[in-house]
Amino acid sequence: MKKNWYRNSFIIAASLILFFPIGLIWMWVFSSWRKGIKIGITSLLVIFLIIGATTGGSTPSTAPTATTSPQPTTEVDTKPTETPKPVEKLKVEVTSQIVKKVDKKYRYFFDIRNNDTKNFEGEVTVNLYNDKQSSPLGKDTFTTSRAIEPGLGNSVYIDINSGPVSQHGEYGITKFKYVVKVNGNEVNSGEGAISDKFENLAL
Repeated sequence: MKKNWYRNSFIIAASLILFFPIGLIWMWVFSSWRKGIKIGITSLLVIFLIIGATTGGSTPSTAPTATTSPQPTTEVDTKPTETPKPVEKLKVEVTSQIVKKVDKKYRYFFDIRNNDTKNFEGEVTVNLYNDKQSSPLGKDTFTTSRAIEPGLGNSVYIDINSGPVSQHGEYGITKFKYVVKVNGNEVNSGEGAISDKFENLAL
């Protein structure tokens, strides 16, 4: 008696490879193989399936780690090694010119002079002191409206209630300190004595 085609051993063996896991079910239902052979084939297929799943799942997890981890490390390490450019000094200097009494206040005039070879655009802060106190008794910041060319200067003034030594004695203003900045960077600083020249315009 001729076997049905779906009970053919060759077809069942081919289906185990080509149509897994349907072929496995086909083997158990339609084949006339001994039970030991069926168990052996099933065990081998399960082992191959576990090995394939294990090796296939572990490979993708390691690959991104190797390629992506070095990149942020090199960027972070290279940035701190950059050395900032040194701030170029400018020979911009301040001198006291004269003190004038205007109404009830004292007006201290200063000359901001560009003694450098380059134009100056920035700001100058002037602080007024006496010999009795460490904190300034007056201050102001002057910003250039246009560039000061080499050899030229600007005249500025600060109004405060305290007069010079000739008016207020030992409590009078005796000296000044100044700081010159360009784009927020200090390019020069210094100090000097208040001029002895005095003029009373309040009379």
